[in-house]
Amino acid sequence: MKIGIIGISGRMGKVLSEITPKDELIGGSRRATSDEELEEIVEKSDALIDFSTPAAALKAMSVAARQKTPVVTGTTGFSKEEFERTREFSQAIPILRASNFSLGVNLMAVLAKKCASVLPDFDFCIIDKHHRGKKDAPSGTALFLAEQASQKAQIVSLREGGVFGEHICDFAGENEELSICHRAFNRKIFADGALKCARWIVGKSPKLYSMQDYLEDMKCLG
Repeated sequence: MKIGIIGISGRMGKVLSEITPKDELIGGSRRATSDEELEEIVEKSDALIDFSTPAAALKAMSVAARQKTPVVTGTTGFSKEEFERTREFSQAIPILRASNFSLGVNLMAVLAKKCASVLPDFDFCIIDKHHRGKKDAPSGTALFLAEQASQKAQIVSLREGGVFGEHICDFAGENEELSICHRAFNRKIFADGALKCARWIVGKSPKLYSMQDYLEDMKCLG
């Protein structure tokens, strides 16, 4: 198994390069990586893991689609048009796209969906807290949680200090309140989840997959 990392010099890319076994890591792309170097990275990889920017991610997906290399991407901040391009590339190769690779967050989404169905009259709020360097607000995880709950949510985004990631799903009624909280203590949980998904996606049919597909296939959600 050979892994190429798109955005290897970023926060997540650095963690990924640390936890990926040396005999599996091909290397990765940086801002200054040329088209020829990118082609070579993709050619040598059995799967790509992307934590970069929408523009860099789409560029890598374009090369991967030509070379039939699966992609796991955790890049967020895609516009509607950019997301549609991702969907188009997934017709040629398997792409797993997730805003969060944590098992805890994905379980939280299942719980939030259940709460929303049982408490439809409660006010639903999501508090999204990340480090001050995170560019997108709301976070992809907050939008994912709101989407999974299928209920209109107020989203409050805070960007402060070096917080790795904290999300709270809060359901408030007239006489009671229910909160579900997830805190990430480091970035390793996201990198580890992405690496597991990269190993899983090799050999899958072209399709746009989600973390839920992986977890269900691995019997993690019961």
